Amino acid sequence: MQMELSKRSESVIALGKKLVEELSLEPGVDTLGRWMAHYVAELIDAAENITDQSLRSQARDKCCEAIIKLWDHRASLPRGGRPLSNLDGVLEAIKNIRTKKNSWTTLSSQDVKRIGGEWMGFAKTVEDAGLRMCRIAVLTAVAEASFGKEQCWLHEHKEMLSKEETEIIEALDGWLSQEKLWRDRENKVSILDMDPAERSQRIAEEIKKLVEKINTFFSSIQTKSSE
Repeated sequence: MQMELSKRSESVIALGKKLVEELSLEPGVDTLGRWMAHYVAELIDAAENITDQSLRSQARDKCCEAIIKLWDHRASLPRGGRPLSNLDGVLEAIKNIRTKKNSWTTLSSQDVKRIGGEWMGFAKTVEDAGLRMCRIAVLTAVAEASFGKEQCWLHEHKEMLSKEETEIIEALDGWLSQEKLWRDRENKVSILDMDPAERSQRIAEEIKKLVEKINTFFSSIQTKSSE
């Protein structure tokens, strides 16, 4: 029992150190945030360095209590001091995309053939290209939004995360790793398989190609309309 309590305290203090580090590094942290970081740092120092065993135990309990209280209110902490903060905008966009009701449904090849006409072909081309660009952009946004920091929360403090936080990070990690956007010779390539420079070049080439495809189709329609 004592060993379990000790391990629990170590986990909580490790979390406190993470919060202090993130709050201290975050440029947008206000005076209160910096005071909290300084206060928790002082409690951690006392919990780890007081020589008197009895006083040290008391300091450790006080430190853990303060960290847990701060952690329970992490939703109101500045960016960097809470999990998923670097992905706020991306997660909101994904949520809106998934929940937004739209009377326009995805066009199937059967719809295009059934209705026919160049404008239906153009609509299908635009939709396919737009979805492709959206898919690439969202995955890239997740990859570039300091996702490594979010993975650290999971790897280092999983027991302190909520079920929802854990599931989101694990889902995004799997999505980025398994969603293969390109084929490189015989291997399919994901966003995470490429270094930033290669990824930027590949994305630029892909989007340029998609936009040119749309423009070419539209130009063809305009030419036929003017004949």
